[in-house]
Amino acid sequence: MNRLRLLLCAHDEPPNLSYGVHSFMLTLSSPEFQHPNTASVAQLMVSLVLAMAGKLISSSIVLALLPLFCGILLAPSCEAATVDTTSATLLQVKSGFTDPNGVLSGWSPEADVCSWHGVTCLTGEGIVTGLNLSGYGLSGTISPAIAGLVSVESIDLSSNSLTGAIPPELGTMKSLKTLLLHSNLLTGAIPPELGGLKNLKLLRIGNNPLRGEIPPELGDCSELETIGMAYCQLIGAIPHQIGNLKQLQQLALDNNTLTGGLPEQLAGCANLRVLSVADNKLDGVIPSSIGGLSSLQSLNLANNQFSGVIPPEIGNLSGLTYLNLLGNRLTGGIPEELNRLSQLQVVDLSKNNLSGEISAISASQLKNLKYLVLSENLLEGTIPEGLCNGDGNGNGNSSLENLFLAGNDLGGSIDALLSCTSLKSIDVSNNSLTGEIPPAIDRLPGLVNLALHNNSFAGVLPPQIGNLSNLEVLSLYHNGLTGGIPPEIGRLQRLKLLFLYENEMTGAIPDEMTNCSSLEEVDFFGNHFHGPIPASIGNLKNLAVLQLRQNDLTGPIPASLGECRSLQALALADNRLSGELPESFGRLAELSVVTLYNNSLEGALPESMFELKNLTVINFSHNRFTGAVVPLLGSSSLTVLALTNNSFSGVIPAAVARSTGMVRLQLAGNRLAGAIPAELGDLTELKILDLSNNNFSGDIPPELSNCSRLTHLNLDGNSLTGAVPPWLGGLRSLGELDLSSNALTGGIPVELGGCSGLLKLSLSGNRLSGSIPPEIGKLTSLNVLNLQKNGFTGVIPPELRRCNKLYELRLSENSLEGPIPAELGQLPELQVILDLSRNKLSGEIPASLGDLVKLERLNLSSNQLHGQIPPSLLQLTSLHLLNLSDNLLSGGIPGALSAFPAASFAGNGELCGAPLPSCGAPRRLPGAEVSAIVAAIAVVSAAVCVALLYIMLRMWSNWRAVASVSSSDGEETASSVAAAHGKWCAGDGKYWKVGSVSVASSAAEEKYSSASSETTSVLHGKPAEAAGGGAGAVKPASKC
Repeated sequence: MNRLRLLLCAHDEPPNLSYGVHSFMLTLSSPEFQHPNTASVAQLMVSLVLAMAGKLISSSIVLALLPLFCGILLAPSCEAATVDTTSATLLQVKSGFTDPNGVLSGWSPEADVCSWHGVTCLTGEGIVTGLNLSGYGLSGTISPAIAGLVSVESIDLSSNSLTGAIPPELGTMKSLKTLLLHSNLLTGAIPPELGGLKNLKLLRIGNNPLRGEIPPELGDCSELETIGMAYCQLIGAIPHQIGNLKQLQQLALDNNTLTGGLPEQLAGCANLRVLSVADNKLDGVIPSSIGGLSSLQSLNLANNQFSGVIPPEIGNLSGLTYLNLLGNRLTGGIPEELNRLSQLQVVDLSKNNLSGEISAISASQLKNLKYLVLSENLLEGTIPEGLCNGDGNGNGNSSLENLFLAGNDLGGSIDALLSCTSLKSIDVSNNSLTGEIPPAIDRLPGLVNLALHNNSFAGVLPPQIGNLSNLEVLSLYHNGLTGGIPPEIGRLQRLKLLFLYENEMTGAIPDEMTNCSSLEEVDFFGNHFHGPIPASIGNLKNLAVLQLRQNDLTGPIPASLGECRSLQALALADNRLSGELPESFGRLAELSVVTLYNNSLEGALPESMFELKNLTVINFSHNRFTGAVVPLLGSSSLTVLALTNNSFSGVIPAAVARSTGMVRLQLAGNRLAGAIPAELGDLTELKILDLSNNNFSGDIPPELSNCSRLTHLNLDGNSLTGAVPPWLGGLRSLGELDLSSNALTGGIPVELGGCSGLLKLSLSGNRLSGSIPPEIGKLTSLNVLNLQKNGFTGVIPPELRRCNKLYELRLSENSLEGPIPAELGQLPELQVILDLSRNKLSGEIPASLGDLVKLERLNLSSNQLHGQIPPSLLQLTSLHLLNLSDNLLSGGIPGALSAFPAASFAGNGELCGAPLPSCGAPRRLPGAEVSAIVAAIAVVSAAVCVALLYIMLRMWSNWRAVASVSSSDGEETASSVAAAHGKWCAGDGKYWKVGSVSVASSAAEEKYSSASSETTSVLHGKPAEAAGGGAGAVKPASKC
């Protein structure tokens, strides 16, 4: 055959006739030329050659006919001339791929190309017609050389990891009928050259990050039957040229970013069976022309922005089985014309703005309808009696299995659903349904899912619920159900989810519930169940979630709980459980979340808990646990460890830092001691660190500066020492910093001004000193600033005005001085308190404080403020506590402030007006002053009384002495002098009647100058001659 090819196909000039006849005869007689399909043609050509040799016909005629016979006879041989080039082309295509699995390792020039993996040839002809390398894990790019496979009809490179662009050269492959490039990583635009593939029937290039618009040239691929371009990143409108594709049966453009509306020209695709353009941004109305697609079986316009009403012409699509319009902006009612779609199996009109009643659609007319989804609309009214029962007398023949009406405004009862006997799933949640759960609910024996949550159902859970043997999901939460859980529920062997939370149910949890061996999730949160957790809870081997929080359960946690080996989440918080944790807790190997807070559990944690390696969330706060926290640290995956308000003791183990993903560490209110471990700095994901109200000591470890994501740092109520670390200013995410009630010293580092997101800063109750840095004014998000009970000095920085979101400012009990900055009046949100008391502030109260109109408490007491109370304070209409006491204020109290008690103004001597005495009236002394004066008067009075008593006694004593002398000497003059002298002498010469005494003494001296010295000695205690004469006679008398 090759010889004949060389003879007739490889020469540009005709061969010599004599040579040609001989060679041609030899070729026709060779074995390789013997082919049953060419025997007759060969015979004819032999005759022609013989005739030519015999000059029966002219050589020119024969030469003219030779190309025709070449075309008829040797076409396969001429095509065979491309085998070598096909092999080379495929190897060039292979060179663009990365083949990690070695799938293409057999592609080599030595092997027959038709034996290469993924290559398909025309049987017996050696012509390559197909290339299928789908799902072989190939990466790399598609070589443009692939266009050299001119005989290929099918290319499938789908489900690989190919990158790069789709080669435009593919548009030259005229024989191509199938092109599958979907599920790769191809990028770029869809080449418009693909419009040249006139024989293309199947084009699937979706699930690639392709960009750009859909090329309108695809409308020239007149044979196209399937277009798949879903899950790309295409933009723009759907080209109206698509309407030219008369053979088009499937158009899938889902999950792109297409805009515009549905082109009216799509009505020209008369054979279209599937139209899916879901999850785009298409808008406008749904064209009524869509009703002309008589072959349409599936219409999916979900999750777009279509508006307007549902066109009634959809009712003309008699072959429609699937209708999905969910997630648009459709309005109006449900068209009754939908009831004509007798083949319809699925209707989803959810997440629109449809209104009216659902009676417009009848499952009894739609005999094949299995799914009816009308959730999240504006439908109202009641569930119609005829939904599944056409004549209302139980004569319907509905096939409805799944009914979803959630998220509307339906009212009334659900009794009408009892006629839908084929129902398997009912979801009427999030409505306004009322009444009781009908006891006849067991008329729906096939029910698998029953969701009635978020309604207003009342009454009890009927015991007939136990007859629904196929039930797997029972969701009744957030209703008004009362009563207990019927024991019959234990018959539901297939039940997996039981949600009764947020009702008003009471009673004990029945032991029979533990017979529901398939239970995976139980949620009874927020009821009034009481009594113990069933001791047989361990029978629920498949239980993954047990949520019993916020009930009135009592007693211990059952030891059998350890048999629930599949348990992943356990929430028993907010009950009245007591006792110790059972040792069997350590067998819950799958446990991830456990919350036991707000109970009365006690004792040390079982050591076995250290074996729980999957724990991520632990919250044991507000119990009475004691001992070490080590048993909780077996897991290195903890994100939350909350043990607040227990009695744990010891130190924080360094092992807590193994959970490098920790987000919350809350150990407040325990008896933990020692230093804060430096290892906490390894918790770089930490957002909340609360170690407050323990007995920690030492410095704040600098390693905490690595916790750059901290939002809450609470170390208050410990015995920490050292300085406030400057590195705190680097915690840019910090929202709360509370270091109060420690023994910190030094000043406030200026670096704190870098915590721009700080909402609360509390450093109160330490030993801090120095001035308040102006950099605090950079904390413009600050709500609470508490620096009280320290030793701060200097002035209040006016820069605080920049903290214009402050609603609580406490600077009391420091040594701040200077005036109150008028800038504080520029804190418009200040509400809770402004407390500047017990400082050394001076000057007047700034009038600008009257601008703090939200302020509720103002305390400026115990300072040195003077001047008048500014009338602007009358603007503080929200004020309910005012304390200006113990200052130097003066003048009248503004009228409206008189409603505050007198104690609010006490200690200001010059203040007047209600509630103090009125201005101009005699000042009424304060109670304290009155008490002091009374006490002083009492003391003075007592002293005077004692003095008078003493004088009287001395006078009596002197009188006795005079009387004695007088009786012995009979000298009246001496007695008179002594009496006069004693009368005016008041002890130690303190009280004198000078004139009288002088005269009397002088007269006595003159008259009795010769009196005996003995008499004088008796009166004065000294010899008379010692007097020295004259006035000297008076001096001795002063010592009476």
